[in-house]
Amino acid sequence: MISVLQSQVKKFRFSVDRGRRGDDKSPRPNAPASASKVHSTPTSSPWDLLPVEIQIKIFAQCSVQDLLPLRLVCRAFYEVLTAHEHSIARQYLRQRRHGTLPSPIDNERTYTRNPEDDVMLLSDLFPPAKSAKGGHLYTFRYLHSLRRRQKWCSRLCWYIANLVMNGFLHREPAFVKLRFPLKSERQEFSKRGVASLWFNLTPLMYCVLYFLETYARSRQEHKNILLQEFEAGRLPVPIPPDVRKTMYRELQFKILQSPPFTDTPTLISTHHCMQLLVSILRNTVPPEEQGTSDDSWIGSLLTFSPFVRILEYLSAEIGDGGSQRAQRKYFMQNFENDLMKNARDERSSLVFKGALNGSEHQPIRDTWFDVAKHELTTRRAVPHDIERIWVYDDIPIIFGCTNCHPSTDGWFA
Repeated sequence: MISVLQSQVKKFRFSVDRGRRGDDKSPRPNAPASASKVHSTPTSSPWDLLPVEIQIKIFAQCSVQDLLPLRLVCRAFYEVLTAHEHSIARQYLRQRRHGTLPSPIDNERTYTRNPEDDVMLLSDLFPPAKSAKGGHLYTFRYLHSLRRRQKWCSRLCWYIANLVMNGFLHREPAFVKLRFPLKSERQEFSKRGVASLWFNLTPLMYCVLYFLETYARSRQEHKNILLQEFEAGRLPVPIPPDVRKTMYRELQFKILQSPPFTDTPTLISTHHCMQLLVSILRNTVPPEEQGTSDDSWIGSLLTFSPFVRILEYLSAEIGDGGSQRAQRKYFMQNFENDLMKNARDERSSLVFKGALNGSEHQPIRDTWFDVAKHELTTRRAVPHDIERIWVYDDIPIIFGCTNCHPSTDGWFA
C-alpha cells in the first residue's frame, strides 16, 4: 500500500515539476510565492515526495498554536514553515473565511453570530499590517493576535453569561422552581442559558474590543503628534485638562463615524454590550461599599488598562482558576501598575497639564458613553429597541440603555 502511494506521489510531483519547468521558460512577474522551489532538508520519509503546495495546504490545516511548535519538529518542517509563512497564513485564513481574505468593512456586508464566522469578523476588524512593498503581512504572529483576541472576548462573555444566569436564578427562584421542578432540569436550563448568552454576546464584544484598542492607539498617535509639535517649539504651554478632554472626545467621534460603527444597528448593539459590561462590573462591588465609593475606577479600567485586565478582575470575582484572594491581589497589583505607569508618563507631562478632572481615575461617561449617546441622537436612533437573547424557548433576557423603548417582555440582565 505504501509503495503504491509513493508511486502516485512521485507521478504527481513529476507532473508538477514539469509544469514548473514550462513556467520557467516564460516567467510570470506575479507568480505566487508558493510556487517557488525550496531546497528542503530530506526527512527520509514520503514527506520529501510531496510538492511544496501540498505541504502548505497540510500546514494550513493545523491550529494556530501548533504552527510555531511544528518548527521544532525537524529541520525540514522549519524550512517550509519559515520560507512559506506568508502563503501558509493566507491559506489558513482562506479556509476559515470560506475562500476570502480580510478586507475593509462596509455597510453592505453582514456577519452572522455563528462561531465558525468569528475569524471573518475579527480579521476584518483587525486586518494584517501593510507591507512597505505593497500588500499585507500575513504572518503567524498575526494569526496568533487574532486567536488571542478571540480567546479574550470568548472568555469574558462566558464570565458575563454565568453572572447573568446566576443573577436570574437568584432573583427569580419561585419562577424557576415552578417552571423547572427537578434539580437536573434547573441545571440544564442554566447551562443552556449560559450557552445562548455566550454565543450571542461574543461578536458584540469583538466590537467593544475594537473600540478600546483603536481608542488607545489613537491617543498614543495623538500624543506623538503633540510631542513633535513640542519639540519643534510650536507648543509653548502644556494642554490643559479641559482641552485634552475635548481632544479625546474628537478621537472617539472619529472612531464611531468609521466602520463598523457607521452601521447604526452595530453601534446600538455595541452600546448595549458596553452598558452590560459596565453594569456587571458595578454589580460586583459589595452592597456595603456602593454608597460610599464611586465607580470611576471602571472608567480607568476601560481607558488605561489593557483588555486582559477586565478578564483578571472577573476571573477573581467568579473564582475561575484558583484562590479568589490571590487573584484579586494579582489584579490589584497589575491595575495599580497601569495607573502608576500612566501617571508617571514623562512624555505625557511634556504636552499635557495635570490629570483629567483632577483625579487619577477616568469617569465612565468620558469613554464611549457620552460620545455614543450624542452620535445616536445625531442619527435619530433614539429611542431604539432593546437587546433580547432567548435563554429558553419562551424566556428572554433583555439588556439595553436608558434610550431604549420601554419593555416588560423579558427579564433584565
